[in-house]
Amino acid sequence: MERILILLLYISLAGIAGIHKLLGAFPPAWFYGKFKETFLNAIPGGIWLSFILIVVLEIAIAALFSIALIKGEFKSQAKQTFSHFGFIASLALFVILFFGSFLVQDYDNGFNDFVYFGVTIFLMNYFMKGKKV
Repeated sequence: MERILILLLYISLAGIAGIHKLLGAFPPAWFYGKFKETFLNAIPGGIWLSFILIVVLEIAIAALFSIALIKGEFKSQAKQTFSHFGFIASLALFVILFFGSFLVQDYDNGFNDFVYFGVTIFLMNYFMKGKKV
């Protein structure tokens, strides 16, 4: 049961965030405002591309974990390919968010991203239980 809840947690966490971003301004004014004084703004389309990367990862995470749920990867004997890649994508996303937070000196948010990364490592190890992909 815990493995199902882990999958549902990441599906909702990434899926809702991704959908909200897709339905809003692209990128939203707050995102542009937050990064306009960074090197991302010096790169043509850099802020837009970084926002796209975040959205793509969030949607991919939700999709990967949804497929893992449908395929029954929560079962102890199941091959856990999609869940493994979902965890890897989640870790990549949290590293990107951590980098962005520190880039704009938002250390409180950066700490949260660091905690999310650590919790994801813990949950990945719990979920995978030493299995190879």
